[in-house]
Amino acid sequence: MNERVLFVDDEESILRGIKLNLGRTFDVNLASGPDAALNIINDQGHFPVVVSDMRMPKMDGATLLRNIKEKNPETMCILLTGHADFEFGGAEALQSGMLFKILNKPCSPDKLKATIHAALKGKKDDSGEEKAPDFVL
Repeated sequence: MNERVLFVDDEESILRGIKLNLGRTFDVNLASGPDAALNIINDQGHFPVVVSDMRMPKMDGATLLRNIKEKNPETMCILLTGHADFEFGGAEALQSGMLFKILNKPCSPDKLKATIHAALKGKKDDSGEEKAPDFVL
């Protein structure tokens, strides 16, 4: 059975592309913004991985992922961002341990898939060893 992954983006075309490209590998759940994401998590419970766009109306992705991580510490959070966004809060969130990884947009489906697999593996293979964080890829 495929692992559940929640993708959050306010652009429907991006969500459709993610479903098309990653739907065979993961149990893809889509949220069309931060409010929808929080509602899905409230209704369906924990997701092992949540991937969010940075720039969205009402709440940015870093804030959304911080809120999710505070309620579900075991969730691995991945932020998709443009380079300028990284400098406005992304770096701090990564260094604080709230984020597993920050990926630059546009991000290829293969890189996104590999990062999600690494997040799932990192979660299952928690040796307790402290590793230096991987910054923007």
